[in-house]
Amino acid sequence: MRFFTNNAMTVPAFSQRLFRPVDNSPLIIFRIIFGLLLAYHFSTALFNGTIYLDFIKPPFTFNYIGFEFLQPLPGYGMYYYVGLMIILALMIMLGAWYRVAMITFTLLWTMLYLMQKAGYNNHYYLMLLLCWIMVFMPANRYCSMDVKRKAVIKTTTCPQYCIWIFMAQVAIVYFFSAISKLTPAWLSGKFIAIQFSRLSVHHIWGIMYGAKWFQLMICYGGFFFDLLIVPLLLWKRTRNYAFLFSCLFHLFNSFTFRIGIFPYLAIALNLFFIHQPPTNENKSSLQVDSFKRRLISYGFGIYLLFQAIIPMRSWLFPGNVFWNEEGYRMSWKMMLRTKGGTVYFKVVDPVSGKTWKVDPAEKFSPAHVMWLSISPDIIWQYAQRVKQDFAERGFPAVKVYAIGQVTLNRDKPRPLVDTTVDLAKVEWHPFRHSTWITK
Repeated sequence: MRFFTNNAMTVPAFSQRLFRPVDNSPLIIFRIIFGLLLAYHFSTALFNGTIYLDFIKPPFTFNYIGFEFLQPLPGYGMYYYVGLMIILALMIMLGAWYRVAMITFTLLWTMLYLMQKAGYNNHYYLMLLLCWIMVFMPANRYCSMDVKRKAVIKTTTCPQYCIWIFMAQVAIVYFFSAISKLTPAWLSGKFIAIQFSRLSVHHIWGIMYGAKWFQLMICYGGFFFDLLIVPLLLWKRTRNYAFLFSCLFHLFNSFTFRIGIFPYLAIALNLFFIHQPPTNENKSSLQVDSFKRRLISYGFGIYLLFQAIIPMRSWLFPGNVFWNEEGYRMSWKMMLRTKGGTVYFKVVDPVSGKTWKVDPAEKFSPAHVMWLSISPDIIWQYAQRVKQDFAERGFPAVKVYAIGQVTLNRDKPRPLVDTTVDLAKVEWHPFRHSTWITK
């Protein structure tokens, strides 16, 4: 490995390459597109009723465990909350007071993300990661209001790591998305057939979407796309063809699955691959003091290490992750299972002998009840809520049992949790298999 001397210190050649100045066009264009997509996404959520249904109408939200203190603002507070996020997203797009806007938006989005996991989507997680990456990027150094008002110095370059971090993040997403498709439900075409059920009965599109050969083509095409698209984008000879195919692939997904802004976000991320101007290997790295250089280099490596480890945590749990959900979130298992179910809670007071039936459908929308019924951790959380509610009513020793049926990929319905286990006494262990979840 080559070494060079900087500030009387030896630094690996890879670190030198991290700080080599390169064209910042991909970063600047991505900032504009990203800000626009964020503004569109949250404007849509605000006006189509999603914010009302997910954060205002429910009596409480299904937080990530440990963040129960994050509850929606009262009254019209969540409308103002999301309205502020839209304004901040537009400021990000324009590069106006970029650092303040990016940090504030990211904190607000992080709290909103942790506040409600019913309706979890890998795409939202990717948006969150990209927001945190953008916090540390010099994405306002060109074509921005900050340059116009002379708050930052205009420049057409950025350190190489500003480009590589996005390329590495995209590679991780696609890699784990590919290997997650190595399941019987995907390779047999069963899951795709379910997903195509809406279009397969269409009087025109049904001719194609209902054909078995087309469904299998999409199955295996999707697998090889996820597996090979990054290498093809990296190779100069195939880069342009890969970009064109990527655009067609994601536009097809947008039409077929109606998955919001993700296809367009994925296309925008291609910018970091396709815009690879010739660079001079001997170009010196940017002048950065040794402490900051080490901090960024180690931070770059640690972040990517965690991004590689987190999706693998589902491998530590026994059973089918699509059934037990243990390690499912944040693992890039995108569009790989469909579940549905019902659930209610049987509450027994051993002191008085009284029994109650608690039906979540009396408080929550059908969509939220569905998420409650298929997610063991949300079932456990709701059981703790039920226990707390009855304790406040003068029944501190109640037992709580979850009774329900769940179907995975339209298989025969069966109980997701052991109906004989008192969930009021069960402790939650995030890194240990919950034996009360059925196999």
